[in-house]
Amino acid sequence: MRPPDAHQTGFLHELVLHSANEEMLEFVLPFVSDGLAAEEPTLLLVRPETASTVLDSVGPSPYLLLLPAQGQPGRPASDLRVTETLLASYGPGTAQVRIVNQEPVVPEAQWHEWRRLEAVVNLALRRHNTWAVCVYDRRPLTDEMLDDLYATHHIVGRGDRHRRNDGYQDPVEFISKHQDAPLDPVERDTPSAWLVDPSPATARAAVAGFARQTSLPAQEIENIVLAAHEAVSNAFLHGRPPVVLRLWVQPDRLTVTVTDTGPGPTDPFVGLLPPEHSNGAGLGLWISHQLVDITHRRHPDGYTVRLTTAAFPLNLTQ
Repeated sequence: MRPPDAHQTGFLHELVLHSANEEMLEFVLPFVSDGLAAEEPTLLLVRPETASTVLDSVGPSPYLLLLPAQGQPGRPASDLRVTETLLASYGPGTAQVRIVNQEPVVPEAQWHEWRRLEAVVNLALRRHNTWAVCVYDRRPLTDEMLDDLYATHHIVGRGDRHRRNDGYQDPVEFISKHQDAPLDPVERDTPSAWLVDPSPATARAAVAGFARQTSLPAQEIENIVLAAHEAVSNAFLHGRPPVVLRLWVQPDRLTVTVTDTGPGPTDPFVGLLPPEHSNGAGLGLWISHQLVDITHRRHPDGYTVRLTTAAFPLNLTQ
């Protein structure tokens, strides 16, 4: 069972959609079996019941690594960093690494950043000899979500068959067309605070003060304070005045937006990829993306970055 591009080395990104566990296993079981037979490192990021079924079928193997799947979507920049670190741990000459990732249900409110992640992995991981399979339950996916998934995967699999995906799009072109994150519903309400041209120190103090009115853990408060400092600093350094900070306090959630009248960064993958230059430019924004949930939005009045953190995972579809 080999993909259409099996003769190539590098990163292969495959999409598998299913409507039932049985349909998913029709792909996963032979994929894993073939990998182990070829003595290829095979990583399973799947739910416990899937892992149990796979182990019952193929048995233990030194080439099989089981990792728990996330029940909730992670922060894309952090997920990408962890995956790259894991793949880099395999030394030169390692056989092709296989990955099966049983994806969580992603709320529509988080999809904007999720599709950026699905696109950017094709660039960030291209130096790794890896065949990565993203397994999605198609039932909660909207038509737009399906279009995005087809646009970001080289190959589409089903059962023991693979086909080249003619709908795949260049990652830069794809993300350049999807840079406008939708408003969070809370942004339509009157903010708890509204600061014009705050210094980074003032922004830190304001965010920390209002965060203490929530049930956020101390670490989450520290994270969003640092991210707000970075967002305000970037707005003054790279944007155009005025710089406006707004924040909304909810019992278990804090949302902060920073808006300036400039066009925003030109990099479509801003925040997802680490800085390319040794001077550390962009390092703070990349770190911020791993600390809190961040989206970017261009609009007629300028550019807005939104920072959100919560005391526990929220069902943002409600």
